[in-house]
Amino acid sequence: MWERAQDRFFDLSDAAERQVVLNKVADLSSAVFGEMCLFQKQDFQALLEMQTSKVQLSNITKAEIFNLAERAAPNNSKFIRGLCYWLVIGNHLFFVKTQSMTADILNVYMDWLLKIRTSALDVNASFALQAEFDRTQVTGDIGDITRLKVSGKSASPIMVMAGDEPPPKSVATSRTVTDRAFYTETARKVAEIIFGRERTDALVDSLGPSEYLAVEAAVKVRGRRTAESREKLRKLAEDLADLTDDKVQIEGKDGKLSDEDAILRTRMPFNQPHAGSSILEFDNVADQLQEVYSRFVRDGKIEA
Repeated sequence: MWERAQDRFFDLSDAAERQVVLNKVADLSSAVFGEMCLFQKQDFQALLEMQTSKVQLSNITKAEIFNLAERAAPNNSKFIRGLCYWLVIGNHLFFVKTQSMTADILNVYMDWLLKIRTSALDVNASFALQAEFDRTQVTGDIGDITRLKVSGKSASPIMVMAGDEPPPKSVATSRTVTDRAFYTETARKVAEIIFGRERTDALVDSLGPSEYLAVEAAVKVRGRRTAESREKLRKLAEDLADLTDDKVQIEGKDGKLSDEDAILRTRMPFNQPHAGSSILEFDNVADQLQEVYSRFVRDGKIEA
């Protein structure tokens, strides 16, 4: 398998005709580290051509614009639409993803690799990556998850001050607008669903230069629980780790997490070939992910 890179190609069988390849794999002293690439069979890259032209955009509008164009990748190459660097130590898997790569794609690829391509696992075996909860944030065993909560905020507005006008009076406020909310990027949309567009616009327009729209989302399951609903709620909790960078909190029937993020994740600096690159240096990522593992074990967040 390692002799031919083509043998590691996997077709996601979606409308975009995306494919994944396990490009590099390195056996380390106590871990395995790899690099995966996401690309499309037929793909074009949109370009902004920096040469301007005068264009009649309507009966009354003529403007100078930049032209848009598309280019195919050079012969024998593909545009990379996402990268995933992963490290396996024991039964722990750490990964860093870029662009359109997702944890679900990593899961699907590993399932195919271990069960179909290499037969390392029986074809009927169950394989699934499970997000790890931060052990230091759990008070005992929380039991079945009963409540998920996502906290975030809208982007702080830019302060614009007129030259000779006095600054607006700043008043410390705490506005409880609702106990329902959602992710940072959809805060306003959720507010519109609850209050309607007109009331939401009025609320947003009333915000001062130091105020922002803060949101929270809580989903509860009440009544007699079923095995299916218990499993589905846990899966939703795991999916949140891939969908949002906002804080995720979890409550269970036997306890709850603290106010910190429940999903075990962290930010780390990685070396890039040059500024603005979407590619990370392979060896550096391997070193950094091993450092994350050591730190999590040392801090009691996971078991070695």
